[in-house]
Amino acid sequence: MSDELPDSLRLKLYKKYVSAITRKSSEVDKTRVEKPEDVVWSKLTDEKARELMNKLKALYPDIYQVLVGELYKLLKDGVLKELDGLTVYSIIKALGLNIRPDIRIKFVKDGKEVDLDEYMK
Repeated sequence: MSDELPDSLRLKLYKKYVSAITRKSSEVDKTRVEKPEDVVWSKLTDEKARELMNKLKALYPDIYQVLVGELYKLLKDGVLKELDGLTVYSIIKALGLNIRPDIRIKFVKDGKEVDLDEYMK
């Protein structure tokens, strides 16, 4: 007896196998729906961008949701690859919103960050 299957039977089994794998992968894709907000936050490159987005979310929650949706579309289309603080600030200013980043002045003395009093000594 031969362990070989006829070509027609082997082809049917192969098609069934491929359709089962395709069906299984489509079910996995349906359960793994990415949230636009998570995608946008993962593309924020620096702390200033996160700070500005947090302030925008707190002060203008309705505009925040619309902006996240639009940024998500731009990221998915490949127009944007990442978002830094300056880009986020420029977008907020272009929308006419008055959100200012916190100003931090850092003094470095002997390779360490120090406050103003210690820096002046």
